[in-house]
Amino acid sequence: MGSDAIKKSLKAHFRTPTQNLSLYRSVLLFLLTLVIIIVFLFQETAQGKRPKLRRAHEIINRTIPKWEMDTAREDLPRQCFSLLEQLNQCQSSKETIIFACHRKWCSSSYGHCEEVNGIGDRTQRMLSMVTDAIDKCTRVEFDYPQTRNGIDLRFPTSLEYRDPWGLISEFFHFRSYDVSDHFVNVDSWGKLGESNQVHRTFAHFTPMGYKWHHYDPCLYHILFRKTDDLNTELAYYEDLFRLKEGNTVGIHFRTGDLTAFGVKNNDIRAQGESLESSYNKMVACAEKLAENLNLSRGSFNKLNFFLATDNQHVKDMANNDKRYDIHMTEETPSSYLMSNGDKTAYLDLYLLSKTKGLSVNVLPAKYDGPAERVSTFARLAWNIGFMNNEQLHECEIG
Repeated sequence: MGSDAIKKSLKAHFRTPTQNLSLYRSVLLFLLTLVIIIVFLFQETAQGKRPKLRRAHEIINRTIPKWEMDTAREDLPRQCFSLLEQLNQCQSSKETIIFACHRKWCSSSYGHCEEVNGIGDRTQRMLSMVTDAIDKCTRVEFDYPQTRNGIDLRFPTSLEYRDPWGLISEFFHFRSYDVSDHFVNVDSWGKLGESNQVHRTFAHFTPMGYKWHHYDPCLYHILFRKTDDLNTELAYYEDLFRLKEGNTVGIHFRTGDLTAFGVKNNDIRAQGESLESSYNKMVACAEKLAENLNLSRGSFNKLNFFLATDNQHVKDMANNDKRYDIHMTEETPSSYLMSNGDKTAYLDLYLLSKTKGLSVNVLPAKYDGPAERVSTFARLAWNIGFMNNEQLHECEIG
């Protein structure tokens, strides 16, 4: 055998690292595809059994498990027990309203991304719709995992929606339903009567034309719980800011998406050269609220404030303000348009709810658009903190 033939034989036997890597990728892709096909076929062959199993589950285990109810009662205020029982009773209904949001996939490179408004907008509307569902005594479920951002469903066994496509839908980032039209017809809910038919309605978190309305603040705490990570952060800041002393005013200073993040919309509450002037008006409003609530001053005769804002420039001004003790988290504000932006927002939300009162800026009189006069985020914090009207100060800054 000649030398050229020997070299060719050796090259064929010993592949280069690049060739080996390409081969490994091909094999892994083949195996992954095979697994997906097997799972799909398994789900398809199980279709005949699923209706019977589903019906049995719906008859036997649709309400909240007793151990989850007992655990919740240890954590919830006693004033929330009655609403908790009402929700649990309605979970046995054969009519289910499923509240949906695909926000968790918006930060990935593929799959179904359904953008939705910020925490205040989507949560207030969702709580209002759940109130409607409970009034009509229909079952509710949620397709809205937020564990990595700090909150989770308190009753996942009963309240968490599970798509029929199972792991396949999670892997490929899709769902078997579509709520992209943002349509909801609340008047049609709760009209099945004594029918044995199982009926499901899917509703987007922020449906078009639906206005949020009054809801019991207990409902938020019944539906959601803080994760252990968020609880740890809250305990740290609550101790650092001395919030348990009850002498801190919360300031929610929203400057607007255009000012803070360059997102083009009309929700402009403070900008440009007026930002410093607006900041000074905000702390003056907070000082007035502290006086109205007869809050004690801290060290060096300074009032205690906790500031939550969407603007880093505002945080920089507060850091240099020696007139007050202004507490802030170490987080940098980030846009709600990114799903990971929720993490810092939930931290601010709970800290604001633990203050003695809230001073919030309102939309300027010249504003023309869909935004609420008082930020829905601030309103949500006020609600879940069980505050009264005297604990909310609306500050006009321009």
